[in-house]
Amino acid sequence: MEYKTTVNDTKLELYLSELYDVACDAIVIPSNNRLLPSGTLRCSVLKKAGAKVQVECNRIVNQVSSVPLGDAVVTSGGELSAQHIIHANNSSRDVKSLMKATWSALKLADKKGYEKVVFCALSKDVQGFNMEACAKVMILTIKKYISEINENIKKICVFLENQEDYENFEKILKE
Repeated sequence: MEYKTTVNDTKLELYLSELYDVACDAIVIPSNNRLLPSGTLRCSVLKKAGAKVQVECNRIVNQVSSVPLGDAVVTSGGELSAQHIIHANNSSRDVKSLMKATWSALKLADKKGYEKVVFCALSKDVQGFNMEACAKVMILTIKKYISEINENIKKICVFLENQEDYENFEKILKE
């Protein structure tokens, strides 16, 4: 299942599928301030990416001590089809931190010159976070970034793992 639209010459697409084998410049996954495995989705991605990515995460944390809430950092994609992984710290139930994490991931990808960026639902593993609110914040933030600042990103995909999540995102994207 997929839905496609265009915003300012940038393709914005939704897919009902896993994101592990998507060939792209970067996938964006949720993270915590220490870049440690936590949450089902993050753990699954890091496991498939291989130990090299966690070593890179540890090196980043050794340099910066802690990734601030709402910020994003990048590592290689390890053994994934994605060339890079953007780790967006959204370890809070706060809507503002989700918006900031989404924006920071887009800004980092754009700065690096990435053309195809793949997101998942960044608040999926945050306890008590409503998926409809996640969809609204992420889609509106992505659209705003594309409309106001984007220079390099040509395609943004959001991969969702179940029908209900997909429908929440599709509803917001169609508005």
